[in-house]
Amino acid sequence: MPESHQYQPNDSYNLTATIANGATESNEIDLNGTDLIGLFMPSTFDGSTVQIKAAPASGGTFVTVQSGGVDFTLTTAASKYCPVENLPVVAGLRFIKLVTGTQTGDTAITLATRPL
Repeated sequence: MPESHQYQPNDSYNLTATIANGATESNEIDLNGTDLIGLFMPSTFDGSTVQIKAAPASGGTFVTVQSGGVDFTLTTAASKYCPVENLPVVAGLRFIKLVTGTQTGDTAITLATRPL
């Protein structure tokens, strides 16, 4: 019988969204073949919520992701893992940006993703 370390890992943690000092929006992230399942918030995170913007193409017009007619918002805090509890809302998105309140220092958020 195979052991757990012999299986291909399902989740990845190699994508980072960076929000610059004084900014509210991250760089563009290409999820290429994966779905967003959570965020690892750094100790430098200033805020309590994260919203997601998406575009159909790299460099395209990014629009706020909505669910039920309202902006989809993740509630979180510094030094926390924030799971995306409503996965169908973000399923299939490829190009995204994270939006927060104004950051007082460069903030790098690690994304947890899962293959499609």
